Amino acid sequence: MNITCKFYKAYDNTNYNLAHKKMFKPIELELQKKGKFKVVNNGFEHSEESDEFDKRQSVDLKAVDIFQGKNALQENCGLISVLLNNTEKQNENRIKIMICITMYSEKLSELEKSMSGIAKNIAPFLDIGIAPHQIAVTVIFDGISNLHNVPGSYRDNIVPYFSSEKDKKYGFQEEQTLTYQYNKYQEQFKRFQDYKPENIKYLRAHPDDLLRKYKKHRETLKKTMIRLKGFEYNLVAQDEWIEQNIVDAMEDQYKRAKMYIENRKNTAWVYQDNLVDQGLEGILPIFYTFKFSNGSKLSSHMWFFKGFCEIFNPDYCVLMDVGANPQKDAIFQLIMAMEQNPKLGGVCGTMRVQIEEDDKDDVELDIVTNILVNKVFSIQKCQSCEYDIAHLLDKQAESALDFIHVLPGAFSAYRYKAFSEKYQDGMAKMSNQNQAIPQKREVEIKEEQDDEEKKKNEQNYKVEEEEGKTILDQYLKQVLDQNYEHQTLEEANMFLAEDRVLCKLLFCNGYYLRYIASSLVYVDPCSSLKLLILQRRRWINGSWHALSYISDNYDEELNASQHSWWDKQKFKLSITQAKIQQLMIYFMESFQILWLYMILYAIVDTGDPGLNNFIISTVIAFYVYLVFMIIYLAINYDPALIRELGSSAKQKAETDYYFSRLFFVSTCLGFISLGTVVYTIYLLISEIFFNYGFNDIVEKPQVPQSYYLVLVVVSIGSIILPILSSICLLPQNIFNAALTMIPYFYYQPTYMHLFVIYSFCRIDDLSWGTKGLTNTGSSSVNSDKAYQKFKFLLKWIVLNTIFTACLLILFQIQIYLLPQGLILFISVILTILTILKGCLALWYRFKYYGISRQINQYIQSKQSNQILKQDELNEKKNAIKQAIKEGKGLEGVDKQGISIYSYVRASAFVAFLEYFYQE
Repeated sequence: MNITCKFYKAYDNTNYNLAHKKMFKPIELELQKKGKFKVVNNGFEHSEESDEFDKRQSVDLKAVDIFQGKNALQENCGLISVLLNNTEKQNENRIKIMICITMYSEKLSELEKSMSGIAKNIAPFLDIGIAPHQIAVTVIFDGISNLHNVPGSYRDNIVPYFSSEKDKKYGFQEEQTLTYQYNKYQEQFKRFQDYKPENIKYLRAHPDDLLRKYKKHRETLKKTMIRLKGFEYNLVAQDEWIEQNIVDAMEDQYKRAKMYIENRKNTAWVYQDNLVDQGLEGILPIFYTFKFSNGSKLSSHMWFFKGFCEIFNPDYCVLMDVGANPQKDAIFQLIMAMEQNPKLGGVCGTMRVQIEEDDKDDVELDIVTNILVNKVFSIQKCQSCEYDIAHLLDKQAESALDFIHVLPGAFSAYRYKAFSEKYQDGMAKMSNQNQAIPQKREVEIKEEQDDEEKKKNEQNYKVEEEEGKTILDQYLKQVLDQNYEHQTLEEANMFLAEDRVLCKLLFCNGYYLRYIASSLVYVDPCSSLKLLILQRRRWINGSWHALSYISDNYDEELNASQHSWWDKQKFKLSITQAKIQQLMIYFMESFQILWLYMILYAIVDTGDPGLNNFIISTVIAFYVYLVFMIIYLAINYDPALIRELGSSAKQKAETDYYFSRLFFVSTCLGFISLGTVVYTIYLLISEIFFNYGFNDIVEKPQVPQSYYLVLVVVSIGSIILPILSSICLLPQNIFNAALTMIPYFYYQPTYMHLFVIYSFCRIDDLSWGTKGLTNTGSSSVNSDKAYQKFKFLLKWIVLNTIFTACLLILFQIQIYLLPQGLILFISVILTILTILKGCLALWYRFKYYGISRQINQYIQSKQSNQILKQDELNEKKNAIKQAIKEGKGLEGVDKQGISIYSYVRASAFVAFLEYFYQE
C-alpha cells in the first residue's frame, strides 16, 4: 500500500490547528562575519522619558533536543533550535536539503506560486527516506523597506498578509510582528534621511523651513525635547519653539536613527513557519527572513550560505527566484542526479516561460512600435521561444562537455560540499610549485639576506590565508568584505554574472556541471521591452566580462584540478567556442553593415554606376546614423537627472519619452535588418535551389554556389536533428518554439542591435536593472571609472569602424571572387559552430537517456527500503505516542526501526516537537 501526502499552502490556516505557538516565535538573527548566526535579544522600553529605544544583546544560537523529554527551563529559539540540534548530533533527522527563495519587492502571489511548486516536490523525497522536516525553505527578503506595499493592492502586499495570517495564527503581538518592525524601520530611516547634518545646516540658515518641519513632526520632536531637558521642561511650553531646542531634538533623533540602522546592518527579522501535511502530520520548515538593510541578490545568497547552510550543513542547496514554479518532481530530479553521481557539483533544469495575460509594454511608444510590440508581436512569446531553443540546443551542447557556463540563479541546485571545499588560487598554486624546488635552490635561499627571508615569510603567510578560502568565499567575496571596492569597470561588471565565475570555480575544483532535462520549472518573463532591455544589459555586460576573466585566468586552476586530460580539453573547447561567439558579437555591427552592403550591391542596378554608388552609400550612411543615434541615446540616459524632476508623473513621462525614442530608432534598424534577411533567403532559394540544383554539385560543380548549398543543408540539419531527438522528452518545448517562432525572428534585430549597443554604452550601470533596482546615475561613477568607460567604448567603435572600412574597401577594388570568398569564409565559421553545437546537443540527448535510466534505477533502490503498509505505519505511530506518555525518548522506541522510515520519522518529529513545547 502506497502512502501519499499532500501539503497545504502556506497561506491556508484552516487545515492544521497548532496548539503550541512557542516553536514558531519570530526572532532577530545577526549574521556573523565568519558565518553562522547569533540571536539578538531586545529589551523594549515604552515611556515618555526614555522614548522608544531598544537595548540589544547578541547571544549564541542554542540547540534543543526534543527527543529527550520535556524541559521547560531550556532557553531556545523555537524550531530553528530543534533543527540545529538534529544537525549537531548528525542523526537521521538532520537537514539534508536547503531551498533558498530570493525576493525584493515582488507580489505575494509570486511567493505563493513558488511555495506551491515546492509543496508538489515533497512527496517523492518521502519515498526515498527524506522526511519533510529534513528539507528547509528559506525565503530571503532583500530589505524590509522594499517589501511590496502598494496602496490599493491589499491582496498582493506582504505586510498585511503576515499581519492577518501569521500573526493571527500564532498570536504574535506588538514588537513580534512584521508590521511593527516594518513601520519602525521606515520611521527611523526617514529620520536618518531628514535630519542629516547637511539638512540641519540648511534648516539653521532658513528658520521658516525649520519651523514648518517642526510643525509637521511636532508630536515626536516634542517628546524628544522633554526627554533631553527633563520631565519638568513640559511646564515651559513657550520654550518649545526655540530654534536651538528644535535643532537639538532633530540631531538627537538623527543620532538614534543612525544607531538603529547601524545595529541592523547585518540582522534580519525571521518568521519561523511551516507547510503542513494533513495525513502524516509532517512539517516542512520555512524561515521568512526579512533583512533590515538592502544589499543585493548576492547578499541574500550570503545570508543563505554563510548563515543557514553554515548552521544546518545540508547535503544539497537549491537556489530559486521568487515566481519560479517548479513542476512535480523538478527539485527531486535535480537532487537525485547529484545523489546518483558524486562528481556532479551543480545542475540546472528546463526553464519555460509562463506567459502572462497582461502582456503590454509600460512605456508610451510611437504608433508603429506600439502596434508591432503590443498588438502583433508579443515580447513574452519571443522570450518563450528563446528559452526553448536555448535548452534544446545550448544547454544540451554545454552539458555534453560536462560544463555549463551559467547555472541560472532562477532555478539550480548545488552540492554544498563543493562550496565548502578549500579552493587554491594562482598564488597558492605557485607556492605549491615552489615546494618542489630542488635542494640546491633551498641552499641558495638560505644564503640570501634577512630582508629577503622576511619577504618570503610574509608571502607564505598570505598564501596560507588564501589557501584557507573556499569556493563560497570566492563567490561571495564582494559582499563578505564590506570595504571591497572594484578596481576596474570590467571587474565590477564581472560580478553582475558571478554565477558564471562560480561555475568555473566548481569545475576547476574537480566537479562536473550538468543539465537535467526532466526537471521542469516555469519562470516569469520580462513583461515589457523596457524591462527586457534593462535585464539584458546586466546579462550581456556581466557575461561578457566574466567570460573574458575566465578565458584569461583558467589555466592554472584547470591544470591543478583532478580532471582527466580529456575533461580539460573539453573545457578548453567550451571556452574557445564561447570566445568565438563573443568575438562575433563584438563585431556584430560590422557584419551587419557588410551584409547590408552586399544585399544593396545585388539589388541596386540603375545602369549608372555613379547613381548606384550614391544610393548604396546613402542607405549605408542612414544605417550608420541610426547606430550612432542608439549610442548617443544610451550614453546620455541619466536616471539621477530624471529623479531631480520631482513628481513621479514627470519622471515617468521623461523616462517614457527617452525609451520611446530608443525603441523607434531600434524599430527602424529592425526593418532594415529584416529586409536583408528576407532578401537573403530569397537569393538562397532562387540561386541555389532553382537556378543551381542539387544534382549540379556532382555533374558541374561551381564555386562558391556548390559550397553554399552544402553549408546551408548541413547547418539546417545540425539544428533540426538535436531538436527532433528531444521530441519524446521535451515535446512541449519543440511545439511551443514552433508556435512562437515568428515573434522570435521579429525581435532578432533588437537582440543584435539595441541590446548589444545599449549594454556596451551602459557599462558603468552596475545595477540589477529589473525589480526596481536601477542605477543612481553617473554620479556614482568616479572619474577613473568614467575614463575606463570612455576607453572601452572608443576601442569598440574604432575597431568596428576600421574593420568595416577594410571590408568595404576590399569590395570596392573588385578583386576576383573576393566577395564570394569573404562570404564563404564567414559562412564556414558559422557552419562549424552550428555543426559543433548540434552534434554535441545530439550526443548528449542520447547520453541523457542512459543518465536518466541510471537515476531511475537509483531512485527505485532507495524506494525499496521505504516500503511500509498503512497498518504498520499506524502501529509505529501508536508506539511513539505511548513512548511520549511514558516519558521515554526516541531511543526508547527506536528498537522497532522507526528511524529507518521517513514516514514514521515525519510523524515522530511533530509528536515530540509538540510535546516538548506544550504548556
